[in-house]
Amino acid sequence: MPTVSRYETPEAAYFAFLETFNARDATGWAGVNSWPHARVSAAADSTAHWRPPTRVFSDAEEYLAEPLWDDLEATGWARSQSLPPTVAQASDDKAHIAGGWTRYDADDEPMAANRVVYVMTRTVDGWGIQAQLKTDSFADGVDFSSQERAAVAGVESALSLLNGGEIEAYCEALAYPFTLIGPPGVVIVINSAAEMAEAMRGVGDDRLDAPPGSVQIVNCGSSGANVTFRVERDGVPQRALALVGLRDGAWRMLAISGL
Repeated sequence: MPTVSRYETPEAAYFAFLETFNARDATGWAGVNSWPHARVSAAADSTAHWRPPTRVFSDAEEYLAEPLWDDLEATGWARSQSLPPTVAQASDDKAHIAGGWTRYDADDEPMAANRVVYVMTRTVDGWGIQAQLKTDSFADGVDFSSQERAAVAGVESALSLLNGGEIEAYCEALAYPFTLIGPPGVVIVINSAAEMAEAMRGVGDDRLDAPPGSVQIVNCGSSGANVTFRVERDGVPQRALALVGLRDGAWRMLAISGL
């Protein structure tokens, strides 16, 4: 049976993720997650990660099927430390937490760092991590301001297509596979623009507006970023967060989590 999360706050689940990882506690580490659990990386090259860039795990058994600690320890890794969490957006049963980690070796020297948004959801069991949206291209001390501007512009361009009712063009502007993180327990992977257009059938009849300046950077690396934005659908405001990746010279949305 899948392990379930039992955390009273999103922040508690966030810290438990690396606390259990550093303790090499596989059951506890998987227990931080909500199922199904998505891990989406902005890294275009799958070799940059120890699992494919987009992966959805149905349960703890699948999540823990591949070894991890031995491979990491072989690189010299000894522990990871969480970045202080920042709640970018939240509702009663969902929160987008901006955070990340730094890996250290046995001499407590930093080895690597990352910036991530953790999509936290609340079920009857408590809060857990439904998805990890990973920039996978971050480095300390680097100025990513040009990438931030480009990522924001890419999302604004895609949203402008929605504003104009150009649904097919909007679907073509996304990157695939595309991951939708919905209400607690809902993760959907869409594999093509045609599939996305079919899923969005009827949306073109609604009035969709993205207010100017609504796209805001949460965190960023050289080829990946997380951004928040707002959309008004027939006058009803909706908040969302998107993982954006650099694909073939263009910044494209790879995943969206709405509140």
